[in-house]
Amino acid sequence: MTTDKKFDCVKMKWDIQQEIAKESSGISDEQSHRIQMQKVMQNPILGPFYKKLHRAGETVKK
Repeated sequence: MTTDKKFDCVKMKWDIQQEIAKESSGISDEQSHRIQMQKVMQNPILGPFYKKLHRAGETVKK
């Protein structure tokens, strides 16, 4: 039984990975990582979430 999906998360993930690969071509992995982290930190949802996780990780390491 198949259903007619309106949203395909696997395709979306693939498309995003391809876009990141295009943006990252010709630059170092370090620079690519830095750019991706800047985008995460500027995102109104992901930025605060990442900061909270990072702070929690620092607390656990102590």
